[in-house]
Formats: sequence, structure tokens, C-alpha cells
Amino acid sequence: MASSEPLGHPHAASGRFEIPLAALAAAVAFSALFVVPLFGALGVPAGAIPLVRLAHRRGLASALIGCAGAVAIVLGAAWAAAGFGTAIAMAFVAAAATAIPVAGVGFLRAGADASRCYLGICLAGCAFLAACFAASATSPGPSVAGEVAAVFDQMIPSALESYARSGADAETVARMRETLEAARDFSRQYLWGIFGALWVLGGAVAFYGGAAAARPATTALAARFDQLRVPASAAGLFVAAGAGFGVLTGDARRLAGNFLLPLLALFFVAGLSIICHFFRRWIRVRILRAGLYALAAYFPINVGVVLLGLFDWYVDFRRRGEGVIEKS
Repeated sequence: MASSEPLGHPHAASGRFEIPLAALAAAVAFSALFVVPLFGALGVPAGAIPLVRLAHRRGLASALIGCAGAVAIVLGAAWAAAGFGTAIAMAFVAAAATAIPVAGVGFLRAGADASRCYLGICLAGCAFLAACFAASATSPGPSVAGEVAAVFDQMIPSALESYARSGADAETVARMRETLEAARDFSRQYLWGIFGALWVLGGAVAFYGGAAAARPATTALAARFDQLRVPASAAGLFVAAGAGFGVLTGDARRLAGNFLLPLLALFFVAGLSIICHFFRRWIRVRILRAGLYALAAYFPINVGVVLLGLFDWYVDFRRRGEGVIEKS
């Protein structure tokens, strides 16, 4: 997976500190997961961006060295703050969150299609999550799903008390209790699917965000988000998982739902890439484009985005859209 690009003078001049700076930036971004409530989760895909950029600019070996450096920083900081056991777990997650997107760039540099590289990142990440959940389920301690449910059980009373103190009436408090309890039950049943969907979304941020930061590197130019294509086989899996979730019961329904959630996220990303393709042509102001992308996450717009990505294998919206533009 070595690069065929020669190392020019700009790379040589900036390369002395590029690897340690990328490792430090990745470690700081990843650490936000444990420092900033809720929004700190954005640090996981953001932490991979400097290392993906490094892989495009200087090659796979340099990026893997940067991954090792980032993991070492996370391990040391977590060991000092929370103990050795927590530090090992954090370092393990940091290694997967950085090395898997970097490996995708390695395959891209070897000549693989960018869309397939991204799909490989999604599959590898979901497989990593499945292995973690399987190990958690067979370990003597509480499972990950059980720990998440326990967090909800601790949070629900304080949240309801806060609503009551703010002057909410009894009916509103009761609705809030039902909502939080439903979220707890859903997360217990479909936690792997939730994490898988988050990985699919975060993988797009890491892979395509790192490529955008690395341009004009040759391989970075090949990884354009607006050219993402999802194969038709994924649509078949989506239909099968959806049918299973709607028809089956018990553990089979739970399994189908856990497969369905990452596929929903995948087709949402695919639909967003189609929107990006046309927005880049029609809307030149980046801030306006960013605002419109944010709107795509809201219901029911997000349903339309998913359907756009789901049927693209058959309709090919980019080609049809170009044809309409040319005729007009």
C-alpha cells in the first residue's frame, strides 16, 4: 500500500513535526469523548481526521506511526486520570477509531475504489463493535447494554425532578418519564445497532473529512464525498433487515433491528452525498450549504434522504440530474 507519489519539498519541509502533531491532535480530539458531555462523542471521528490526512500526504506507514502515538498519549493520560483498566479500554477504542479509517486510505492508495474503501471501514468498524459486545456479554461483569440501562436508571429520576422544579405539570412529567423509559428499553435492545449507525456516520466524517483536509494530494482528490456509491446488494440487505424487523419476534427481531440501524445510517450518508453533488454546483456559499446539510438530519427530511440513497442504485440520480440540467 505504499504510495507512488514522490515526496516533494513541501512535504519534506513540513514532515518533521507532521506525525507528532497529527498524533497529538488525534489524542486531544478523542479525549473530548470523556471530557465534554454529549457533544464530546464528535471527538471520535474528528480524532481520525488528522491521521487520515497524514495517510494521504505521507503514506500508510507514517499514519500508522501517528496512530500508535495517539494511542500512547490516550493510554498515558487515561492511566493518570482513571487507572490502568480504564486506560486499556480507552486505548483499545482509540486504536480502532484511528487505525481502521487509516487502513481504508491504505487500500485507496493501492488502487481500490474510494466508495469501497469507505464501505470497508463501515464493515470493519461494525465487526469490531460486534466483537466488543460479544466479549462484554461473556465477561463476568455487567454487559455494555446493562451499563447503559443503569445510566438511564440513574438519569431518569434526576431529569424528572428537574422538570418538576421548572414548573412542568404532572402530564408533561409523565410523558417525559415514558419517553426516557422507552429510550432506555430501546438502547438496551438495539445498542449494537445504535453504535454501528454512529460508526457509519463517524466513518464518513473521518474518511472524507480527512481526504478534504489532505487535498491536493492525489489520493485525496479521488475520495470525494459527492461521488459515494453504495452497491445494490446493500439495498437487498436493507430490505431483508427491514422485513425481518417488521415480521419476526423475540431475539430474531432484535437481531434484524440491530442490522437495520447501521444500514439506515449508510443510506442516509449515501443520500447526503447525492445532495452534496448538486449543492456543490448550485450553491456556492459554504455556510449556506452547511445549514442545508444540517436540516437533512431532521424528521421527516431525513427519511427522504435515506430513500434517496436507497434507490440511487436503480435511478442513478446524479446521471439523471445532469441530463435534466443539460436539457434545460
